[in-house]
Amino acid sequence: RNLITNAVKFTHAEGHIEVKMTCELINSANLNSIVSRVGVDAVGVFRVEVSDTGAGIALEDQPKVFGEFVQFNRNTLQGGGGSGLGLWITRRIIHM
Repeated sequence: RNLITNAVKFTHAEGHIEVKMTCELINSANLNSIVSRVGVDAVGVFRVEVSDTGAGIALEDQPKVFGEFVQFNRNTLQGGGGSGLGLWITRRIIHM
């Protein structure tokens, strides 16, 4: 949700936002993790991609984008601001 909210926040009304979600089943024989050791035959790997025509993030700032309390542009188009925690929390949830 956070990725979509950010796309809406930083994209002009006449801009474009695209959300794609795919799922790929991976056979446990190909996994080198605890999942294969507990007897699971396959796992699903979900991939969510959000792209937009918004302002973007400068190349030099991209490595920092998932840091705690990081904000690059406080001039949002649709109001709001934020704490700079959204992408940091999103990344933590994904890596659980």
